[in-house]
Amino acid sequence: MLEKIQGTKLKAGKNAGIIFYDETPWKHFMPDGITTISTDFKKMGEMAADMTLNNGKQSIEVPFALTLRNSL
Repeated sequence: MLEKIQGTKLKAGKNAGIIFYDETPWKHFMPDGITTISTDFKKMGEMAADMTLNNGKQSIEVPFALTLRNSL
């Protein structure tokens, strides 16, 4: 998406909204930053371990974090 809008008159955060999955250090330093939705992998591991140890078989929601940057 970034590559496609580069070289056009579109601007991320103004004419096109961009959200990436999972935080990586370079997304913070990209021009104007990239909004991310990130899974809490530590919590997901803890929940999976707890379910494994307790024979859990339920569906659960894994927490996530939204980091808003200028790409929206």
